[in-house]
Amino acid sequence: MSQSSWQDRFGWFILVFFLAITPIVMIGTKGAWDGIKNRVEDWLPETFEETQRLIWFYERFGTDELLMVSWKGCTLEDPRVAQYAQAIAAADEVEGEEVVWFGEVVTGPEALNSLTSEPLELPKNLALERLEHWLIGENGDQTCVVAVVSAQGEEDRAAAIEYAYEAADRVEGLSRDDLIIAGTTLDGVAIDKASKGSLAALNLGSFGVCILIMAISFRSARATIIVFVLAIFCEQLSMAIMYYSGQQMDSVLTLASNLTYVLSISSGVHLMNYYRESLAERSAKESVGWALRSALVPCLLSAGTTAVGMMSLTVSQIRPVTNFGFYAAVSILSAAVVLLIWMPAAMYKFPIDPETWHHKSKSASRLQPIWEMLSRNMNSAKWPIFGVSLVALSVSLLGVQKISTSAQLHDLFWADAPILQDYDWLEENVGPLIPIEVVLRIDQPEGIQTDERFRIIDHVQQSIEGVDGISATMSAATFAPVIPPKDEKGFRAVMRRASIRKILEGRLPRYVDMNYLRIEDGDELWRISARVRAADRLNYGALMERLRAGVDQSLKDYPSVQPIYSGSVPLIFKAQSEMLGDLIKSFGLAFVMIAIIMMILLRNVVTGLFSMIPNVLPTLLAFGTMGYLGVQVEIGSLLTASAALGIAVDDSLHFISWFNKGLRAGKSKVEATRLAYDHCGLAMIQTSLICSLGLLVFALSPFTPVSRFAFLMCGLLLTALLCDLLILPAILLCFTKKPKPTTESSEAGLGDVHAEE
Repeated sequence: MSQSSWQDRFGWFILVFFLAITPIVMIGTKGAWDGIKNRVEDWLPETFEETQRLIWFYERFGTDELLMVSWKGCTLEDPRVAQYAQAIAAADEVEGEEVVWFGEVVTGPEALNSLTSEPLELPKNLALERLEHWLIGENGDQTCVVAVVSAQGEEDRAAAIEYAYEAADRVEGLSRDDLIIAGTTLDGVAIDKASKGSLAALNLGSFGVCILIMAISFRSARATIIVFVLAIFCEQLSMAIMYYSGQQMDSVLTLASNLTYVLSISSGVHLMNYYRESLAERSAKESVGWALRSALVPCLLSAGTTAVGMMSLTVSQIRPVTNFGFYAAVSILSAAVVLLIWMPAAMYKFPIDPETWHHKSKSASRLQPIWEMLSRNMNSAKWPIFGVSLVALSVSLLGVQKISTSAQLHDLFWADAPILQDYDWLEENVGPLIPIEVVLRIDQPEGIQTDERFRIIDHVQQSIEGVDGISATMSAATFAPVIPPKDEKGFRAVMRRASIRKILEGRLPRYVDMNYLRIEDGDELWRISARVRAADRLNYGALMERLRAGVDQSLKDYPSVQPIYSGSVPLIFKAQSEMLGDLIKSFGLAFVMIAIIMMILLRNVVTGLFSMIPNVLPTLLAFGTMGYLGVQVEIGSLLTASAALGIAVDDSLHFISWFNKGLRAGKSKVEATRLAYDHCGLAMIQTSLICSLGLLVFALSPFTPVSRFAFLMCGLLLTALLCDLLILPAILLCFTKKPKPTTESSEAGLGDVHAEE
């Protein structure tokens, strides 16, 4: 009785304490949930050159965010275009204050008119050509409204997007359902909607799956409720930790709380199974203490190795990955503390003592022949199994080397998502939407005539437009008169150049207002905006190489002109480059740290190293297959590698723990293997099913990083279960040295090996 005395003395205090802090936890959970916000451009840290250049660009030219709005029948002659532009540019009233959501609004008809009227007076066909794929479609008639979000709009993009829809209802003959909207302003809002909108329903589905598996496994409502309450509290605690630490949640971070939930259930099931096993020999209250002592070391090691796997992700330079790794690790360790304090108190004060638990469960009985067969045949098959696992490992490693990564918009949604359909329609009928910004810094511009500077800008713009993959460009030269060739001779040519020069110099303030020109320390900064199609799925690294080569070639005769590259494409390419390095670094770090733990636990370097095979093989098999099939790794898949490694070790630790207990009790290695199967085989199956199927529900998420994370984790955990049941025992039989028998195991808190005998 003394072994469980702390549950007797402090049990009610512990239960009341956790009940008292529950409202605080719930407040934090709600705050974290309400604050979910996504912006892909914020994924990389400010220390990166690409991020610094984007900030540099924003400080001088403003945001490159845009919202393209069109509808079927939105033509140059459609009067609704001007009416909608006026409506979306108008001020909104929010809580008694005036808010302007969009700072600049441009339409195709307006831009066409500015090019064809004084002072430019361009021919209409030339004006249409300049605006093609930017504001006017290839057919020369379909057009759009382009709105640039204001500073107030950046603070609340969801409200700005909603206002864009509401503006349609104020235009006669137009409604919000007619609008086709896309652009970088919408991307983060769409991610919020896709991830957050379905998360509540998916959580309920995951709850239902886990409860069903526990109900079937336990056949006890009280046991199911205790484990479920534990998991729900730990999930809410995870979100509260984020909120109270000041971390804003995003859609990737929601996975940390979901993962904490299923892992808490997994640990709770292991503890409950130890308790259930003890009931055959002890009273309900005595069994609480025995179960806690049996589960203490494996559960702490499991939580520690899982946290190590998660924490290894913090080496990533991609913020959502780093945040996920850190908060998942903190949440899992916190959940382990709750498990080992709250759950024994609850089990002690609300005893679980069904009559059926005093005998072996039918499930356990049905598995006895399987465990007997595996134990009997494993010794003779151990070397072939070990050899096959090494071959699978080698083949998988070759496939891993073929992995490629992607961080593009189409990786974040399913193909039939409304945002992608709108992107495809607008890019097909109007023009591309993914920005690349090239800024030409002209040193000592006073030494170059104004018309000559525009020739340079136009020449570079034409070279950019000729780059394979770039579909549209725009600069100050787009809104300038035709510049005559500088080698044109004669008095008339001189007068024409002087006239053009005067027009250009008079329009310089206009180009500043249009955010195509900035004056800085005597230098001129000229902006050339390019656009690529989101649907083209381009290799952004190769695209940037082609772009730089083209720009450098066009500037070879102008050493005083320096190109600066910015925009979403360089940032996305940097993210893709970082993802592959992060995958290797985080997985390698997790492997080394967990391998050291296994070596210490097994007290043998070789055995500890080889025991990692069943834990790394599922991940390498999955990613190797992706490499062979050419399936790109995106942010959701990236999270699974180290996470699955940390989780897969959990069952290995329970199996190794019982295997070691058998050896210390004087059993042979075959008998110790059978002991491990008998004591934790069923629990391993139950916990793997709970974790994998509980996460699989999230594969239905419309936000594909969550969906792919769930699908991959399900496959990885089920594969890890097979590896732990087949490969791990073979490795232990191959390499473990039998220690001298000892009787100190139970006194050390490792449990009674003879409980079932």
